[in-house]
Amino acid sequence: MSNRFLETAVAALHTLRCDPGFANPGTRVERDLFSFSHLEWMRHIGVLDRTGLTLPLYARMLTSGDWSRLPSATIKTLEKRRRDNEIRMQGMQETFGHAARALQQAGVQFVCVKGFSLFPEFLEEPWQRHQIDIDLIVAPADTIRAQAALEDTGYEVTAVAEDGERRLRIPVAKALSQDAYLYQQQQGGAIELHSRFWEGGAEEFRLNCPVDVFEHAEMHTLGSISFLRLPLAEAFFYQVLHVFRHFLGSWVRPLWLYEIARFIDRHRDNEALWQRVRMMLLEDPNTARAAALVLLTTNELFACFIPTALEGVCALPDDSPIRLWIRHYARRWVLTDMAGNKLNLLLQRHFFSDDRKWRRYLAGRLMPVGARPVLCEGMDQGIANGFRYRAANLRYRVRRVWHHLSTDAGFAVANILWEMQLRSRQNARVVPQLRGSQS
Repeated sequence: MSNRFLETAVAALHTLRCDPGFANPGTRVERDLFSFSHLEWMRHIGVLDRTGLTLPLYARMLTSGDWSRLPSATIKTLEKRRRDNEIRMQGMQETFGHAARALQQAGVQFVCVKGFSLFPEFLEEPWQRHQIDIDLIVAPADTIRAQAALEDTGYEVTAVAEDGERRLRIPVAKALSQDAYLYQQQQGGAIELHSRFWEGGAEEFRLNCPVDVFEHAEMHTLGSISFLRLPLAEAFFYQVLHVFRHFLGSWVRPLWLYEIARFIDRHRDNEALWQRVRMMLLEDPNTARAAALVLLTTNELFACFIPTALEGVCALPDDSPIRLWIRHYARRWVLTDMAGNKLNLLLQRHFFSDDRKWRRYLAGRLMPVGARPVLCEGMDQGIANGFRYRAANLRYRVRRVWHHLSTDAGFAVANILWEMQLRSRQNARVVPQLRGSQS
């Protein structure tokens, strides 16, 4: 995808999102988003869909009235996506309702995180958000009971991660390719069961986070469904850590950063909220650094307001590796198509205190071994054994091999430049110290 188009879309989201008084005069792009032809939109809209930004962008255009500046064919395309995703999200809400009732009848207490818990504080309406699964936190003692309750309604376990996360899905008969239309009605349903606020996974990265999420959970109603969700401060904290967890992985959806920016916009004057967030972020240095990375990256992309209470968390030295990486690599890492690139590895080493763990992790990211990737988890077994799916799965695995080869090469080149940049920063610090000692 043309990075220019995606950069322009991100800049437009910032401009349309903010009140004039909060506009960032430093945001500049070569072209106005509304100058792109319908053909250019069609050439790039698939990647914009996968970033999650298409519908939030259209929502801001509808609010501002700027939608009328688009080519008429583009308006029809965006309006179709709006209608289709509205139907898709209604279907997912019904699926969520069935699952929620099954868990409640089994006596399982759960808290919904991300997804349906985000409205209207992060995005105003469900049609503005494309999502794939439903995330629930359940007490560790209830995990097996929750799994059994969902299995009774047709779900099957597709994966159990090292950190305890369980993924379940109602078997599907059709696998979607990367280029598939994202807004068609979801087949079956997909649920992730989490047992803790933070799951560091194989990265073995520990953070101090709330332990008893049920103590302060609040009841929320969306349509006909009532469920527990996190309070505002904890919900924001969870979203920040969700982005950071993906930073420790391979790809972050720009939508998640935009949601953080929208939340800050809506609650920028709520000083009590930000003081509560600040207390959680300062629980330990690792948590503060993780939050600084996410907030400063969000600011880099969407020029979001940094609440006064969080300015200290984000007040990193100009020569810190986090600021250096954000300045040179954050946009290139975030503004890319699935499955991303490996530029985040340049900075990740600074979050590992054990060199041996870091080297083992780096080797696993550059040359992944073990379980083979699959095109679609939760496929009906009869369909999965068929020739058509096996051929599609083979093509997917070949693309994954090529992805790793190409991104490894890109990382190798970037790593040389990164080391030079770090040494340059170190030398810049040493020179003033030498001058001071000589005087």
